[in-house]
Amino acid sequence: MSYPFFHRLIDRLAKTDGGSAKGTPVQPAWTSVGLSEKLFDEYDRRVADIKATSMEETARDIKQRDVFENRTALVFASCSQNTMNLQIWLETIFDLDVVMVYEPSQFYEWLYRFADLADLVFIERDSFVGDAPSFGRFMCAANEAYPECPILVMSKDFETNSFELVETDQTCDITLKAPLSQSSIWQAMKAAGDIALNGKNDPPRPVMAKVYAA
Repeated sequence: MSYPFFHRLIDRLAKTDGGSAKGTPVQPAWTSVGLSEKLFDEYDRRVADIKATSMEETARDIKQRDVFENRTALVFASCSQNTMNLQIWLETIFDLDVVMVYEPSQFYEWLYRFADLADLVFIERDSFVGDAPSFGRFMCAANEAYPECPILVMSKDFETNSFELVETDQTCDITLKAPLSQSSIWQAMKAAGDIALNGKNDPPRPVMAKVYAA
């Protein structure tokens, strides 16, 4: 890791006498260098959060910094090629253990069973076919059971937007348009990593992930 700017600034200030007479002790720029060091370390950590420029770098960054402590993703979805691809990418690229729950009648059971074990939750909205109120109730339960974990919702009905925060009343953190691609999962994992490191906004603000050509 490169030597942070603020640490260089501290060194420079420490070497400057500020015009004091020879032999006069140099007064520190801060009353507590230890406190300033902690503040700058925190600044450096936040600036460095998940800024890799490729999928491989993002995956390596997430693994090395142990962003997802339990290394476990929980997926509620129907069995399809789309969700099978998601499982493969999460396991092979991001080195996560993936628990796939395909049976809607067991969604609540597994939601609460992994409440203290999963680092992020994927939910396929389209698996709640013809039962939108049930999807809404399940999302409320997911937010209560996983207040700190990134919650990602997938649907073929989502619009394709740029990867940025958007104003909406949905109760998820990240939305992904199906069918998924490796690029969209990469962008989603970068955003999920930021949430895991820095915490959620309250209330959650959804993120739309742009789908790029694979």
